Amino acid sequence: MSTSYLPERASTLVIGGGPAGLVSLKYAVEYGEKWNQGEEPILVEMESEIGGTFRWRGYENAELVSSKQLTCFSDFRYPLSAPDHPSLPNFVRYLNSYASHFGITPYIHTSTKVISLRKVPSDDGFKHLATLQRLDGNKEPIGESTEVLAKRVIITTGLHVTPNIPIIPGLNSEPKSKNAPEWIHSSSYKSRSQLKGKEILVLGAGETGMDIAYESIMANYPMSNDDDRKDKEYDNDNDNTSLDDNTETEKKKVWIGIRNGFLSFPKVLNNFKVLGFSFNGNLPIDGLITNLFEDVYVHKWISQSHLRWFISDLIIKRVLWLLTGTMAGCNQWCGELPPEKQGRAYVFLNKSAKAMQFINQPYYNLSSIHKKFAHYIDPPKPKGNPKIDIVPFPKKFDQDTGIAIFDKPPKHRSKEIAWKNQICKPDLVVLCTGYKQNWDWLSEDYPKGPEQCEIRGVCSEKDLSVAFIGFVRPGVGAIPPISEMQTQLFQLLSQNKIPIPTSPETYHLLHSPTSRIQYGVDHSTYMSTLSKDIGSSPGLLELWRKYGWFVLFVYCFGAAFPTFYRLTGPFKSEKAKGIVETELWETIQRRGLLGNIFMGVIPMAFYAVINITAYLIEKTWLYTAPLFGLPPPPDNIMPKSHQKKVELL
Repeated sequence: MSTSYLPERASTLVIGGGPAGLVSLKYAVEYGEKWNQGEEPILVEMESEIGGTFRWRGYENAELVSSKQLTCFSDFRYPLSAPDHPSLPNFVRYLNSYASHFGITPYIHTSTKVISLRKVPSDDGFKHLATLQRLDGNKEPIGESTEVLAKRVIITTGLHVTPNIPIIPGLNSEPKSKNAPEWIHSSSYKSRSQLKGKEILVLGAGETGMDIAYESIMANYPMSNDDDRKDKEYDNDNDNTSLDDNTETEKKKVWIGIRNGFLSFPKVLNNFKVLGFSFNGNLPIDGLITNLFEDVYVHKWISQSHLRWFISDLIIKRVLWLLTGTMAGCNQWCGELPPEKQGRAYVFLNKSAKAMQFINQPYYNLSSIHKKFAHYIDPPKPKGNPKIDIVPFPKKFDQDTGIAIFDKPPKHRSKEIAWKNQICKPDLVVLCTGYKQNWDWLSEDYPKGPEQCEIRGVCSEKDLSVAFIGFVRPGVGAIPPISEMQTQLFQLLSQNKIPIPTSPETYHLLHSPTSRIQYGVDHSTYMSTLSKDIGSSPGLLELWRKYGWFVLFVYCFGAAFPTFYRLTGPFKSEKAKGIVETELWETIQRRGLLGNIFMGVIPMAFYAVINITAYLIEKTWLYTAPLFGLPPPPDNIMPKSHQKKVELL
C-alpha cells in the first residue's frame, strides 16, 4: 500500500478502507471507465492499515455475527473448512488477501485523511476537489496538505466511526458526581483485562453491549478448565488472556441498562432439545431464508404490504414458544420489546446471545411439562452462578454517592425489579451506545449522507458521480455483500448504462419515526431489489438453460448470497457456477431432508399460493374494471407511513 505519491487527478476517489471501500475500489479498477495515465482510481484511508471497523474497533473474542457464506464478496470466498463465523482478526486477513488477490493494493493510500471535499467548475468532469492530509503514526499531520481532483467520489467511511456518547448527568456532564464511576465508550474496549476485578454497568443492548456484558462475567467468574476450553474458541491473533487467570478473581456484579428492549436470536440455529432429542444442526440463521417466492417472483402487492414479513414473524414467534417457552426472542425471558415490535420487520436482530443465560436467570420460568417437550440448552456456566441484572437506562448518577438513578422501565418490562431493589454503583460504565456520522468535511454541494440519496440510499439523481456505499444495515444479514451490490449499481448509473430505478422501496425496516436509526433494511429484499435494478436477477428459465437443474435448485433453496447475482447480468463471473455448486450447495445440504422440507418446501409452497392469488386478483381486476367503470388496480399499495421519506437537497 502506498503512503507517498498521490496523483493530481483520479478517475475515482474512494474514501474509506473498510470492506465497502475495498470492493468499491475493486469495481472501479475492473469495471470503471478507462482512465488516462496518472488518473488512476485511488482509495484513501485515515488509519495506518485497511480493515475499517473490523480492524480498529474490534476486541478480544469478537467474531462475525453474520456467516462467512453471506459476508464474503461474490468472487473471493473463504475455504469450506473455515468456521462459519470467523474472528475479526481472521476477517481482516481476508480483506488484505482480497486486496492482494485482485491487485488493488497499489491504489490504496493509508494514513491519509480527507480534510474537505467540494465541487469546482470543470469542463471534463473532474469536478470534485479533495483536500488530503498525510498523517504520522500518532495521526499528526505530515507536511502540507495535497489536493486531488476526482471525476467520481465513493464515500465508504461507514456507520461505526464517531462514537455516539449520550449525556448522563453525574457521569459525563455537570453536575458531576465526586464519586462518579470511570466510563469508556465501547470503541475503547479491547480486552477482558479492562473488566477484571470491576463491577460493570453496560449501557446498550446491541451486539457489542451483549458481548461486553458476557465478557464482564467471564472476566470475574472462574470456570473449570474443560469449560474454559469450550468457551475460548477464538482466533489465535486475539489477546492471549486466559480464563485460567480468573480462578482467584473476586466475584463482581454486572448490570446491563437498556432503553426500550431488544430482540435476541443466536446467530446459529443450534442447542435445542425436542422430545429428548438434541438438535445441533449448526445452521447460521442468515442462510435460512430461501429465494423462490420470498425474494424472487414476489407479487408487487405482497412485497409492498410486507405481508411476508408479518407472516414470517407470526410463525417464528409461535415456533420459538414451542422450542423455548417464550415469544419475546429465542430463549429471551426479559428485556423484550413491546409485543407489537417483536419481529424482524421492525428491528435488528441481536445475534450475540452468549449473555442471555445470565440475563435470563431471575426470570426464567419454563414449566417442567414444557421442558420435557422442548427447551433451549444453555452452555456451561462459570462457578458461582453469576447473573447480569437488567435495568433501565440511567437518568443520572447521584452527585454525592455516584449511585445510578433510574426511571421505571417501560410498562411491557414491569417485571424487572433490579433497578429498585439493588444499589447500582459500578466501578466502570461501558457506553455501548453506537456511532454517528459526521459530514462536516463535505461542502454544501453534497448530500449529507445516504438519507439524502433517493436512489436506493446510494446516490442522488442530481449528481450521479457521488455515491455512499455501505451505509445501510440489514436486520439479518451483512453489510459487505450489500456494499458490493451497491457499488455495482453505482458503476452502471455513473456510466449511464442503466436507467434510474423507480420501483417502490419495499425493503426498509419499519422503524419508529422517532428512532435514532433509520437505515435498516431487510437484507434479502434489498439485495433482490438491487439485482433487478442492475439486471442481474436470474430468471428461473434462464438459469435452467445456462446452468442446468442443479444450479437452479440451489438458487431456489438458497439465501440471497451475492454470488447468485454474478451468474447473469453485466457483472457475470466465470467463478460463480463453481461457488454455487460447492459452497452454496453445502448450506442447503447441512439443513438435512427435514430442514429443507420445513425451511424450504413448505414456505415456498405457502408463499407461492399467496403470490399466485395476488397475481390472479390483479389480472381479474385489470380486465373487469372497464366493464364496471372501476379504476385499474393500483401499482403501489404501500401506506404513506411506510414509504421512504427522502430529504431532498
